[in-house]
Amino acid sequence: MTVRAFTGGAGCGKTHMLMDSLSAHLDAAPLHAGQKVLALTFMHGSRRRLEERLGMLQNLKGKTECTTIDSFAWRLVRRWRSLAAALGFANIEPAEYERVCEAAGALAQIKEVHNWVAATFPILVVDEAQDMTVNRLGMVAGLANRLEVFVAADEFQCLSEELRPNPACAWISQVCAPEELKQPRRTDVDELLNAARAIRASEAPKSEKLFMIALTSTAPLAGAWINSNLSWYGGGKRVAIITPTHGAFSRAALAWAAANKTKKGAGPYNVAWEQSEAKAAAEYLTTIQLADQADAASIAAVLAAAGDARAARDVTEWLEIQRRTKAKVQFTRDEVVKLVEQSFSQRRQIRRSDVHGWKGMTVHGAKNREFDNVIVLWPAAVGGSDDQKRRLLYNAVTRAKERCIVLVQAAAHIGRAPFA
Repeated sequence: MTVRAFTGGAGCGKTHMLMDSLSAHLDAAPLHAGQKVLALTFMHGSRRRLEERLGMLQNLKGKTECTTIDSFAWRLVRRWRSLAAALGFANIEPAEYERVCEAAGALAQIKEVHNWVAATFPILVVDEAQDMTVNRLGMVAGLANRLEVFVAADEFQCLSEELRPNPACAWISQVCAPEELKQPRRTDVDELLNAARAIRASEAPKSEKLFMIALTSTAPLAGAWINSNLSWYGGGKRVAIITPTHGAFSRAALAWAAANKTKKGAGPYNVAWEQSEAKAAAEYLTTIQLADQADAASIAAVLAAAGDARAARDVTEWLEIQRRTKAKVQFTRDEVVKLVEQSFSQRRQIRRSDVHGWKGMTVHGAKNREFDNVIVLWPAAVGGSDDQKRRLLYNAVTRAKERCIVLVQAAAHIGRAPFA
């Protein structure tokens, strides 16, 4: 087993070191014909960014396969379905993510399976490893018995309270001596660096000029701060409005910003909100009325009227294939729902990282990304332990390269973690 691991705070260059270490290894031991580097992450956003970074390596052009851990786990289970059944994992569906990963972890421990993977993928790269559950880690640990593994993780950036203590970070410490990176690369702004260090150390971040904490008790006040900051510091910049939860406060603040000007004439500014494809699919499905069972023409008419041409096209193409190949003419509501969800999921898999303009997103959606300026909306309804709140704020603040402002709804929060 050979595992090279990099740990450290946000913006310290863990992914950069992954690429450097991988490139040096390839220089010394080039891939053979037909071989590729397998790169895995938990989230699709991280996958896209990792894919872009791998594409920059000159000694790796066209020799990578970048996918999510869940997708590769299903690939293993599908390829070794009979063996998985013999191990007690029969009748697994692709959407049963934890069970799929548990089965893949069991398969990856078997010599024939990890040798099969190694024949095509002798090298495994895992970024954002702290987000792996025990079952996902099981697959990576099994493959590490045969593959060269390069991994990056930061325990403090794990936002799942169920993953504490963190299984991936514990495993990394057991199998190698990780290199801890301490020099920030994302920014050299002292106020931002000091704020991040304080939050991580359970101390009070200091509100100054380039890092500022402001009390905005109402949505219109928060909206006015947003418009003022976009007017002063948003021109030609990449700006993210980040919140732990996109609830009533953040929605109302963004709505005010999109409809109003400040007293000094800043605004109105409309900031597009990012959301997961699963949520987008769920919202889309609430707008259509599907019968329990219907023919293809009726389903196509309902979808066409709903206004999402991509979903309508994907579903009707599948319906037509079923008609031609199986003479099937009636389809259930559950079949159509699954097709719609798959259509939205595929958009997530192929969408490129958009690096320009202004965006709104949750803290989870902002992970592993960077922006010139960050505006954090901190609603009164933020839940979780004090430690969880610090992690949420840390992950938001450390996205900023130039400046960050935190707009806090509840005055009582200023005297509590993560601000005290």
